[in-house]
Amino acid sequence: MKISRKIAFLYVLIQLYFFNILQTYSNDTVKSTVKGIFIEFELEKEQNNRKNALQKSYLIGLERYLDWITISSQKTNVKNLLTNIEPSSFVTSYSIESESFLAERYSALITVNFDIKKIESLLNEKGIKYFAGKGPETLVLPLMSYNNQLTLWDDPNPWFQSWVERPIDGNLTNFIIPEGDLEDLIIINAEDVRNLIFNKIKNISNKYNVKKVIVPFLKIDEDNGKISYLLRCFDGLSKEIINIEISKESDIENFSILLFDILNSFTISYDDYWVLDNLKKMESQVSIEAQIIYKNFQEWNFIKDLITSSNNVNFFSIFSLSTRESYAKIKIINENKFLTELENNNLIIKRDKNVWNIKKFN
Repeated sequence: MKISRKIAFLYVLIQLYFFNILQTYSNDTVKSTVKGIFIEFELEKEQNNRKNALQKSYLIGLERYLDWITISSQKTNVKNLLTNIEPSSFVTSYSIESESFLAERYSALITVNFDIKKIESLLNEKGIKYFAGKGPETLVLPLMSYNNQLTLWDDPNPWFQSWVERPIDGNLTNFIIPEGDLEDLIIINAEDVRNLIFNKIKNISNKYNVKKVIVPFLKIDEDNGKISYLLRCFDGLSKEIINIEISKESDIENFSILLFDILNSFTISYDDYWVLDNLKKMESQVSIEAQIIYKNFQEWNFIKDLITSSNNVNFFSIFSLSTRESYAKIKIINENKFLTELENNNLIIKRDKNVWNIKKFN
């Protein structure tokens, strides 16, 4: 019996040890890798073509990365910044995913990893606002109306197909495209999506294990060979209108080109929306220290998971941990909503200025 207790206690200590090492949590994983950088040029004799390709990829990758983490109004400042720095000095590593020397042409697909701390230091020095947190996995339901004919899963849905064919990892936001299999068809249809039926959208979000669902609704009208496009976007779960609207016109011959143009404009605008929204949250967030009290490992896990899964928490880091209590730093986006969340989950909170005492009600 004594041996079992010792083993159990040792197990708890091991678990707490790993928590102490690993438990720095941010609500948004920092993204510092740019994939899918395609380089192509004519082979040059007596030149290191691979080295030239890498130098080009560093510039393209850094430009793409800075586009992701800054907002559109600062693009001119970012462009000026790029002309005065050496991109290779911000690179930590790279990998050549594929490479070809054919018909006197060189081509390569390259992934570049950047030193986020060094980039942040430069942006702070230049007074350029940024947010480097990768957007959450976001399920996209590309709904289309063509001359008032609504379609989601039906073939053809060129709007859906455009999303399928878009470059992987082309944005800060991780867009997830549904498979469109039989299970998807059973869970939700086009009318359900247009009417933002919560239970249906919640069910498909559960299938893909995501907390965020967006509905980019593209309305297309054709008249005498001329096509008009109007894109509006909705949050599938909250039913809120996302403040992105794109309106364009084209001839029927340019239909496919315009779809990809609209898609590209939307994904860039959505990244902007994500960055700007988080910049506002960071400006208004409250930083506190918390003493978290628990009776056992399971109770600690419950409280910790509740805090880290909250949409109102932007940062959670433990600086002291034992078998009965821990001390942590928490950055809160909306203090009142976070308090309500904790209280609704049977937790007691006592506040003394910026120090909170949190424990489970028994």
